[in-house]
Amino acid sequence: LVAGPQSSHFVAAMAAEGKKLEKRLSACMDDSINQLDGKFKGSSMRVATKKGSEPGCFSCFMSSPAPKEREVDVVLIGAGVMSATVGLMLKELEPSWKMIMFERLGAPGEESSNGFNNAGTGHAGFMEPNYTKEVKNPDGSLKTVTTEKVEHVCEQFLSSRQYWAYLSKKGLLPDPDTWIHQTNHIALGVGKDQVEFIKKRYEAMKDHPLFTSMEICLPEEKAKAQQWAPLITGGRDPNEPICMTKVPHGTDVDYGSLTKAKIDAFQKLGGDLRLCTEVKDVKKDKDGKWMVTTKVNGAGSGWAYNRAKFVFVGAGGWALLLLQKAGIPQVNGYMALPVTGDWAVCQNPEVVKQHRVKVYAPGAPGAPPMSMPHLDYRTIGGKEMLLFGPFGSITLKFLRYGNVTDALKALKPHNIGSTIGALSRNLSLAVMLMKDVFKSGAGKLHDIRHYYPQADPDDWIFIPAGVRAQIIKKDPKTGKGMLQFGTEVVSNDEGTIVGLLGASPGASTAVSIALDVLEKCFGNKPEFKKWAPKIKEMIPTWSADGPAGDMKKVTPQIVNSIYTSTGAALKISPK
Repeated sequence: LVAGPQSSHFVAAMAAEGKKLEKRLSACMDDSINQLDGKFKGSSMRVATKKGSEPGCFSCFMSSPAPKEREVDVVLIGAGVMSATVGLMLKELEPSWKMIMFERLGAPGEESSNGFNNAGTGHAGFMEPNYTKEVKNPDGSLKTVTTEKVEHVCEQFLSSRQYWAYLSKKGLLPDPDTWIHQTNHIALGVGKDQVEFIKKRYEAMKDHPLFTSMEICLPEEKAKAQQWAPLITGGRDPNEPICMTKVPHGTDVDYGSLTKAKIDAFQKLGGDLRLCTEVKDVKKDKDGKWMVTTKVNGAGSGWAYNRAKFVFVGAGGWALLLLQKAGIPQVNGYMALPVTGDWAVCQNPEVVKQHRVKVYAPGAPGAPPMSMPHLDYRTIGGKEMLLFGPFGSITLKFLRYGNVTDALKALKPHNIGSTIGALSRNLSLAVMLMKDVFKSGAGKLHDIRHYYPQADPDDWIFIPAGVRAQIIKKDPKTGKGMLQFGTEVVSNDEGTIVGLLGASPGASTAVSIALDVLEKCFGNKPEFKKWAPKIKEMIPTWSADGPAGDMKKVTPQIVNSIYTSTGAALKISPK
């Protein structure tokens, strides 16, 4: 600007306005808001009329108030996706039952259910290589893959889709766009051996009614590969063969948001949620009811005794500790191997918009399911991003916000043998995890570029992932210790207390697991027969005659109708 009379007047006017604004936004000691006009009139929180005598300086030596006592029908421990599902189902099945849910953190869904503490995948077996076990020829070459596990996982996820669609239609869940999105699921093979695996996997799965929408992209179909996943193909060595399969019925799920929505519905139906409340003990009374002792940091004693007819322990890795405190013999022999790690996160919108798919590939030998590498499109709390990983690590905590003494507390005489046996048979897993622990930023970038060759290091940050407490138990066939991936429902003989142990694919199969809980604990009781029609309304393919999630008797036409109807209700129809 050229200095002149007009510009000088302008600068002077702006300075004057600035002084006026500064005066309006400041207050000196003479200002009325900083002065007391005599004494307070009336009463306030600090000068309220005293009621009774004050505790005084030596109140710490006085007897504390008696613990609060509650009588309820159901106690749910933990406010994650599993407690949310079991609690909401029970509240619809038995509206008159008094139910209370305890969560030690300040909000529901902040441990394993939180969007950054899990893969956010609607695990349906469309792309996860660990669900299809290799079958070798005598010469060691790949013959085929098994499909029993992948079929079971897909059937379970279809039960979840049906239940979520039911809740959405009833108005018990918010707009699906806030917690679930359609995204193609792609299984990727890089290099000769993995390409052969993807081809055999496709041949084994493509004719099954659950997977008829699966397509394959062969190594020579480079244009198709570029269209499916441009980040995967861009900048890749043209001599390096890749093969992919794609299923359009895949989903990305923000389980943290879904959990909060389910618990909102649970409360609207009369359920009671208590946050910042830690369960300290679980013991069985002489009358068969369970005494659940809780502690809060409050004005009273902080302690409460909660007597319940039925207890569900959905506390993630801490479920093992609480079931041990309950003293049920069914948990003897169980231990947990807590596994954690980091995610690599890309928030660059120009990159994210090119990869609105989820891509899984075979991992290193011995890798646990949560460590299978994958490059995922995610929407967490409404924010679109890409997550890669996880990079594994070992911890002594059973929860992300747990204690470093968790594993030591869980180690008992009855599980030492199985723990030693399982760890000795999985030394390769420990080696792999330790390699990830000491992997540099450059090493992690190298792993990302195996999927996304042109990854810019400045686009990626590292954040902690959640903790998965993988099950250690005695092999029922050999009696030796074994490491089991997946989830397991453990209850006492009476079905009055039940807990969920294990990890992936827990959140995806939460509905089938909840049904399994109800069948295991109430199947021989009069309530269950009364519930059957309502459960059938929630999950139309459910049958009291088969295991939860089983759809082997369902026709291909019904499978297609489930994909269509749930896709429309949840806004996840293939695009």
